[in-house]
Amino acid sequence: MTDELELVNFCCEELEEAVSSDPDASLIEHDSGLILLNLGQREEDGETGVVLATIRFCPFCGTEIQTDEDIEAALGAVEIVE
Repeated sequence: MTDELELVNFCCEELEEAVSSDPDASLIEHDSGLILLNLGQREEDGETGVVLATIRFCPFCGTEIQTDEDIEAALGAVEIVE
């Protein structure tokens, strides 16, 4: 396993390898710092958008990676378009 110092923002190597800044990836690291699960695209009124969900626990090792408070704080700075 990689030295803990190298995994500054990630709990395990699998999560580090899976997270991307690419908006089409399954696990996205958002500008707000949240790690989000990409559920796919949704079309409404002729416009297409991406459906994202927050996750609290690593899908690979089960470690809590972001608390409800972390998520609420980060979402306060994110523009939500409905």
